[in-house]
Amino acid sequence: MARGRRAVAAEAVESTSEPNIIATPRSRKRAAVDDATPLDPSKRTKKARKETIVKAEVEPAKANIAKVEVSEHKTTRTTPRKSRSQTNYREADSDEVDEDAVDEKVVESKSTPEKSKGRGKKTIIKEEVSLDNGIESDGLENGDVEDTPKKKKKRKTKEEKEAEAMPLAIRTPSIRMLVGAHVSIAKGVENALSNAHHIGGNAFALFLKSQRKWDNPPLADTNRDAFISRSKELSYDVSQHTLPHGSYLVNLAQADPEKANQAYTAFLDDLHRCEALGIRLYNFHPGAACGTPLPSAITRLATQLNRALSATSTVIPVLENAAGSGTVIGSSFADLRDIIDQISPEHRSRIGVCIDTCHAFAAGYDLRSPETYAQVWNDFDRTVGFKYLKALHMNDSKAPLASKRDLHQNIGLGFLGLRAFHNVMNDPRFEGLPLILETPCEKPDPSDAKGKKTLEDKGVWAREIKLLESLMGMDVEGDEFKELEKELSEKGKGERGRVQKQVEEAEKKRKRKEEKGQKSLVGMFAAKVKEAVVDGEDGGAVSEEEGAETEVAGVSA
Repeated sequence: MARGRRAVAAEAVESTSEPNIIATPRSRKRAAVDDATPLDPSKRTKKARKETIVKAEVEPAKANIAKVEVSEHKTTRTTPRKSRSQTNYREADSDEVDEDAVDEKVVESKSTPEKSKGRGKKTIIKEEVSLDNGIESDGLENGDVEDTPKKKKKRKTKEEKEAEAMPLAIRTPSIRMLVGAHVSIAKGVENALSNAHHIGGNAFALFLKSQRKWDNPPLADTNRDAFISRSKELSYDVSQHTLPHGSYLVNLAQADPEKANQAYTAFLDDLHRCEALGIRLYNFHPGAACGTPLPSAITRLATQLNRALSATSTVIPVLENAAGSGTVIGSSFADLRDIIDQISPEHRSRIGVCIDTCHAFAAGYDLRSPETYAQVWNDFDRTVGFKYLKALHMNDSKAPLASKRDLHQNIGLGFLGLRAFHNVMNDPRFEGLPLILETPCEKPDPSDAKGKKTLEDKGVWAREIKLLESLMGMDVEGDEFKELEKELSEKGKGERGRVQKQVEEAEKKRKRKEEKGQKSLVGMFAAKVKEAVVDGEDGGAVSEEEGAETEVAGVSA
């Protein structure tokens, strides 16, 4: 009776080409699993012998360790927890143990052959487990599984850790022009302060959360407190020196109601994070019209901004100018003006503008010579007003003037050149504003023979901060500036030539498309004229060519 109550019937195992698969009926006694290694007949009648059929999925990519699932039927534990096999199977839940019992486990594993996209065939692995101090026999047949130790990550030495902690550049104290870069917040928003200090920045930008997804965990109190504490420790006035960047996913000009609400929610969350951290400025992209008329898109954007300003109290949303591609908003100073004009008067003091030098250049604003530089800023002052300027993004451009291509380049290597940044660094109107680098910070990976891979090099920003600071008061007619300008220009010559060629090819393609469209239009109307006589005002007929030209002119007007 005890045997009948406790016996566990084995489930039928799917037939495969491999041997040693059994199906045990309820009414029959248990048979040996493997004829090659039969059990001792004297032990076949032992009380409490149980059969456990266990399934294990063997993944070669995870050191070929079998993962075993226990049958859902109630069974007796045959192995104490201290003597588990290294195949990492899970024992049955029971407190009854027969020390003389030997438990044979039929393990069904799915082994995927190397370079195979589909599932591999099933193999049967037999184990004999003894209670005598662990495993007596590890009879892994028909596809043995061995434990592969994980490769240990090399620990950094004390000297390496100290070298990483050493600042790449020392912050210049009491300087009028506050230059910094967009730094990482990895492992906590408070680390942005340490990263800014590491490169010698007197200002910095950061993302307040992941900018690549909509859903993010709330700002933790511990991170908030650590940010505030570290800002005091490192002497950063985050209300003046910090310029967070908004998510690239957010488009406040979105016409679709559901998407517009999603964008607004993410935007407002960032503003609340700013106020929790004591940050006053928040930079964001105005968005795009997405096929709708520009004026209506600007109105939608301004409406969302008014909602957000009403829901906050201190933070200042800062509109960043755009390069001009597609239907983006903000590539002209007039766009920025039209947005600000629709902000409620009670909130207008809490709106700002950030000018990205690369975007402005790509949109057609020439900042290179002293004359064109002065014209650009005079235009800005007349159209928008300097009182709204809160920050600058300091980026050279890989693409030429008015290319409408947003391609950032390192200072002095692009089409803007070192002279444009000398103009900025010696302009007193920008004193005290965050001047943020968003330039590439990469170096070739020495382990890549093809030279295509790169590694992050924060030293680039440290050097560019010092470069920009050195331009203050430097004589543009002196040898020092001329040699520096020539050296940097020569370094970026190849990249400028490559992008210039791309831009020219794209322009040729655009013109060919336009010409083809015009010819198609003329041909369409010419065919139309052939079908009917075009009557003139005097009742007479006109030629086919005159009729076609008349209709094309009407469409063009």
